[in-house]
Amino acid sequence: MEEPRTLPQLLDSAVRAYGSRAALVTMEARWSYADLGRRVDQLARALVAEGVGKGSRVGLLMENLPDWVAFAFAATGLGAVFVPISTFSKRDDLEFQLRHADVSHLFLSARFLKNDYLGMLREIVPELAEARGGAIFSSALPSLRAVVVRGGDDAAAGCKTWQAFEAAADAVPEAIVAGMRGSVDPEDECYLLYTSGTTARPKGVVQVHDGVARNGWRIGEYQGLDENDVVWFYYPFFFSAGCINVMLGTLSHGASLILQPSFEPGPALELIEREAATAWHLWPHTLKELTSHPDWNVRDHSRLHKGTGPFDAMMGGPPEDGLGGVNMYGMTETCTAFTCTRANEPLPIRLTTQGHLMADNELKIVDPETGAPVPDGEPGEICVKGPAVLRSYYKVDPAETFDAEGYFRTGDLGHVDEDGRLHFGQRIKDMIKTGGINVSPADVETKLVQIDGVAAAYAFPLPSEEKGEVVGAALVVAQGSEISDEKILAHCRELLSGYKRPEALLLLSEAQVPMTGSGKVQKVVLRDRLLAETQAQKSAVIRLP
Repeated sequence: MEEPRTLPQLLDSAVRAYGSRAALVTMEARWSYADLGRRVDQLARALVAEGVGKGSRVGLLMENLPDWVAFAFAATGLGAVFVPISTFSKRDDLEFQLRHADVSHLFLSARFLKNDYLGMLREIVPELAEARGGAIFSSALPSLRAVVVRGGDDAAAGCKTWQAFEAAADAVPEAIVAGMRGSVDPEDECYLLYTSGTTARPKGVVQVHDGVARNGWRIGEYQGLDENDVVWFYYPFFFSAGCINVMLGTLSHGASLILQPSFEPGPALELIEREAATAWHLWPHTLKELTSHPDWNVRDHSRLHKGTGPFDAMMGGPPEDGLGGVNMYGMTETCTAFTCTRANEPLPIRLTTQGHLMADNELKIVDPETGAPVPDGEPGEICVKGPAVLRSYYKVDPAETFDAEGYFRTGDLGHVDEDGRLHFGQRIKDMIKTGGINVSPADVETKLVQIDGVAAAYAFPLPSEEKGEVVGAALVVAQGSEISDEKILAHCRELLSGYKRPEALLLLSEAQVPMTGSGKVQKVVLRDRLLAETQAQKSAVIRLP
């Protein structure tokens, strides 16, 4: 397949090339590429019947199901702007994103796990009770006109059922959808994705077909995928890594994609073995959960040899096979990957660098304070420009986003080596500067998680009159562990230099870790809790009850 310029081009090419091969696989079902194409056509006709067209802002709040994939292609194929909504959303998160994105048509699962999305929506839009299935006019969400609910109470006031939505497709001729797809331009907006803001409201990232479709295809190329591959992943699709890296990278190359609504190590290992998975996308903590599960040693995962992961913590294959996968640098604002290693590069390069620039992109390293370029090989802020870079933040002046040369300042530190490969350092705002010395939180966290009984560690700056900042940290204590304060402090003295040792520690359970609506840890909340408790208890180690 040649590089696609739009999402309908990507899907059409895949369906024609791989029609009978498995595209999507779940524990209970299997969709071929032809099945996926037919489902996309049906949902597209249903969307047209619902009034969706070019420029419509269509929100989807749904767990990882085959219909998530089909819906994304159906909406973007009509020229609509697709707004994936976090399944981690709480009421305030949901209200903010729907209002900020100006969502006109909302499609959602009534419930998922412990989340009652329909209940949240009824609180946000009390006018639903009076809408009686017609147009919605809401003071909280002035752009919202229609809500379609999957599952739950079929008689949900003001909402259309998923079954009624699907049935309306029969009234729309296929030629209408074909004509709308033909009018989609590579420069048309396709995704409005929300960042994970841990200290402020998330930002809406506007991406266009050309960047999303081409970058998705390129990720599959770099990973070395083909029609013989089977890919397992656990990311929610609403993440850019899910709906670009995983979904588009896999389907543009004829591989099969294994879906799970939520991550469970046991069923994941069962699916990996049953489907003879050859590739995976995962983060280090997920690898740890898989390899520590009792089924790891009794399930066959020997075929896994391709993968993607974040920065230099990535391990792309089982640790005992020594193969690894591709490593990349990127973010939501760059359609995920902006630089990437290739699957056939030597393992040390794939594990220690983020690779070369992907085609047509530009990169510069500048002094974070002055914006002036730094000498080759010196660390500085990573600035990026190219087709994969966001068109804009929604409702934000581009002058606040790009510099005078059109580069996006990422807020990340890194350097480029003599071979032109990028080495990521860390987020600028995460750096702890204590007594004039820079301390990397990641360095501290790597040492702290070596303590038996510590499941995760989060380091952050604490204010200090004497040194400006000192190190603070929160430790997630594994369930059932009886780790002592003395052992923790002794470990800190043994493995951390004096200036890197936390001045105060917060011990808590996994359930007590504050998260954003898209699943990122809110270090600022941990910092504030630690500061409040240390002032109250006058202790260096605080245990939350």
